Amino acid sequence: MRRRLLAVAALLAALPCLLPAWTATAADPGVPELVVKCSECGMSAKVASRHTSRLVQGTSTLFFCDIGDLAAFIERTHPKEFAAAVHDFTTGEWIDVDKAFFVIDKKTYPTPMGWGVAAFGDRAGVTGVPLDFEALRKALR
Repeated sequence: MRRRLLAVAALLAALPCLLPAWTATAADPGVPELVVKCSECGMSAKVASRHTSRLVQGTSTLFFCDIGDLAAFIERTHPKEFAAAVHDFTTGEWIDVDKAFFVIDKKTYPTPMGWGVAAFGDRAGVTGVPLDFEALRKALR
């Protein structure tokens, strides 16, 4: 009986780490906003943030609080066959990293982890030197 209680207590203690947290948005307190844990640094991040990125590999989806953390994770782990997406800085829509244009500018684009990276779906919205995802990863090494 004691073992069963300890197992249930351990499961309940781990549950917040296994499930995303829900918070109300400031604009509409009745609408929950998904908050996830960054797979690189462990910081909490709102999925809707223009800095948040994601990596899908098989049935697993990993989220990152900063585009720079996504790039760092890929450089550190070298995942095979994956799809990654970032938010367009202008529209907030998800775009594939292979179709995005990236800019590194820490003053113009302050980000949660200080990488200073912004993504754009349209080259016209880019101020500065646009980079593709491969060039971004090399620039952040």
